[in-house]
Amino acid sequence: MSTGETWGAAFASATTDSMSVYDRIMVPRIFDPWADLLLDCVGVAPGDAVLDVATGPGTVARRAAVRAGASGRVSACDLSPAMLVMATAKPPDGGAAPITYLHGPAEALDVPDEAFDLALCQQGLQFFPDRAGALTEMRRALRPGGRLGVAVWCAIHECPPFEALAVAFERVLGAEVALTFRTGPWGLPDPGELGRLVDAAGFTGVEVVRRTLPVVFEGGPSQLLATAGAAVVAPLIAALDERGRADLLAAATEALAPLTDAGAVRSELASHVVTARR
Repeated sequence: MSTGETWGAAFASATTDSMSVYDRIMVPRIFDPWADLLLDCVGVAPGDAVLDVATGPGTVARRAAVRAGASGRVSACDLSPAMLVMATAKPPDGGAAPITYLHGPAEALDVPDEAFDLALCQQGLQFFPDRAGALTEMRRALRPGGRLGVAVWCAIHECPPFEALAVAFERVLGAEVALTFRTGPWGLPDPGELGRLVDAAGFTGVEVVRRTLPVVFEGGPSQLLATAGAAVVAPLIAALDERGRADLLAAATEALAPLTDAGAVRSELASHVVTARR
């Protein structure tokens, strides 16, 4: 099993409590603004039918529903029951398209053929055990001429706050743990490989563009470190004693010092955004 698959399996079996840190800290600071960027890249029109694959707590789905409006519709799937519990618990936005949440893998989408105008996947492809199969399923679900939008993080050194966390993990937990962290969400960094995957699934007009957005953790290193509660390394951190946790925070604070200003961690994140058509 690859590191990405290990992360994916951890997400699938995670509890709602362990994923709440993802929804509380990461979604507003990272995934909300990146969802808006992804939707800007593909374009969502009123009345569109939208498929969101690896929806997590519904971040892209909810924003797409607002853009599609009451005449549109959204189907959103995820393999994690905990993520879907959080997604379905959120009240709908007024005037937004209805959202249907589905539990299941990206490689076997429970949706009809040629039923959607857009298929989207924000930061999920790198975790799928069968990336080609997932992309083929997204193409199957799209109408002829339908649009694909996929976002995948660049290499971890292009996402400096998380590279700093990896440095801290290596100092306290060891090189193997740091490698597992580095090759999870950031495990599909080659734009050429990404483009070839989408092209091989039968899409046309494939474009891969590197984009960056600012990110701020106003709560400083401790707030950023808390995001590891949603990572595959979470059990190892939870097993640390009080001294070990203090050492980890000290290591993270030191590694993040170049990015810390007035107590807040300020930096940017880089992602590849892929657009294509069926």
